[in-house]
Amino acid sequence: MADSLRSSGALVEFVGAESGIEQSLVPQAGFKLHSLSLKGLAGNPIARAYATTLFLRAIRSCRHIIQNFEPGAVLGVGGYASAPAVLAARSLGIPTFLHEQNSVPGRVNRFASRLTREVLVTFPGAREHLRDAVWVGMPTRREFFGVSREEASKELGLEGPVVLIFGGSGGALKINRAAAEAFQGDTPYTVVQISGRRDFPKLSTDNPRHRILEYVDDIWRYLAAADLVVIRSGAGSLFDTAAAGRAAILIPFPFATGDHQLHNARYFTERGAAELMLDAEVNARTLRERIEDLLNDDERRDQFAARMGGLATPGAAEEVAGRLLAATRGDRRQ
Repeated sequence: MADSLRSSGALVEFVGAESGIEQSLVPQAGFKLHSLSLKGLAGNPIARAYATTLFLRAIRSCRHIIQNFEPGAVLGVGGYASAPAVLAARSLGIPTFLHEQNSVPGRVNRFASRLTREVLVTFPGAREHLRDAVWVGMPTRREFFGVSREEASKELGLEGPVVLIFGGSGGALKINRAAAEAFQGDTPYTVVQISGRRDFPKLSTDNPRHRILEYVDDIWRYLAAADLVVIRSGAGSLFDTAAAGRAAILIPFPFATGDHQLHNARYFTERGAAELMLDAEVNARTLRERIEDLLNDDERRDQFAARMGGLATPGAAEEVAGRLLAATRGDRRQ
């Protein structure tokens, strides 16, 4: 979304939590980041009181940031850093928007949605949980669209068929351990396992066609090279895979708030775009069996890939950007 706004000539700045992954990713993408000291509201009464104090301080900090930057609109995307910025913008009369990525909104967005001009959602079903929400889809980076399998495989030095396994930015320990065990020894296909930084030191393989990588900046190339993808069911991972148009096995994280990853996954599986595997089913044997079943069924895998690609939302970033830019001009878009 920020790239789309910047392409339209807008100046974009971010507000994020000091402990968040945005601390590295936002400056790396060339945007200014304002950091807030925040804590979750869970824990004992003393911890919650401290978190509340930090939250109130963050609202004051956001008011100063907004007064200095003078934005025409503010967009919240959920998480602890969104609420102070949205509240501060609302108190200063700045048009505020939310984008909810998941099919079941989190607490922050449920609360903040009452204060914003417009709530924009990734999944049509999320409109049931948020008043007057508008479906726009999932903003996805342009790099994920249109890279050929042949080009990506050559650039990465991967011999097909290729299976890509990743659990999102934080990794997924159960899937990582199952995959590390499942693909020991020889395989007639290449496995690329992106483990995440937390789990990487715990994993090893003796299979020359099994690559275990800690982290990659160009995940779109690996998706493009893949014949089959195994992922958790965060909205970003799902729609990145859809943008690449790749067949997938979806393993929702079972402890996600409101079980939103399962609901996210079902949006795709109920439309015949992917296969569902529950976390409780995952072990080295079952994971390898499910992967090889799909690798050996070209017709079903091609059908999944085509339907997955049909669920991508390539215009979502421009749609969100357009609504924010219209607000800066004082327009009301319908």
